[in-house]
Amino acid sequence: RGNSGGRVSEYTERSLIEHEVTKKKRHIPIRQLMNRASSAVSIIKPCYMMGPMSVAQYLKPGQVEFDVLIMDEASQIKPEDALGAIARAKQMVVVGDPNQLPPTSFFDRINEDDEEDTTSIQQSESILDATLPMFAKRRLRWHYRSQHESLIAFSNHFFYNDDLVVFPSPHSDTDEFGIQKTFLPDGVFVNRRNMVGAKKNVKGFNQI
Repeated sequence: RGNSGGRVSEYTERSLIEHEVTKKKRHIPIRQLMNRASSAVSIIKPCYMMGPMSVAQYLKPGQVEFDVLIMDEASQIKPEDALGAIARAKQMVVVGDPNQLPPTSFFDRINEDDEEDTTSIQQSESILDATLPMFAKRRLRWHYRSQHESLIAFSNHFFYNDDLVVFPSPHSDTDEFGIQKTFLPDGVFVNRRNMVGAKKNVKGFNQI
């Protein structure tokens, strides 16, 4: 129940939540809500869907401990960004594709004075790279997202050794799906843009 007596600024747990849901504006910040009502929030909503940076921003260290952390798209998460979420969980499931591109470092500042004896986790490009040697692995082979098998055929052959299970498309004999080539004689790139191709709304782009 928490504290429901005295000033509203002293409300905690369920009492604070019930007070906040009656308000239409001027809600307290999420971090403050979690600081004062973390136990009640975890009981009401035991599953949190958050990015690693949101975990660090809204959940104070030692405040919430999760039974399981499921880290999706792990190939796009840097190890240093993932550690805060990992420290708040008892066990972890890492889901990712090592054949995907690593996280971009375009905005990172290049530090010319980096020490040579960096640890292996610092040298890893993603948290997936860091955990691959440690965890037991299970391959998810079924590919179900493409409406036409030709969309995944190249990647399946050159990156997955034709090991993906790709379901035949019911639209194999139609021109509305799959990869197509449309020649535009007046198409030209200007400032890295092909405005002619964009305006033509080439048939099939929406499906791809």
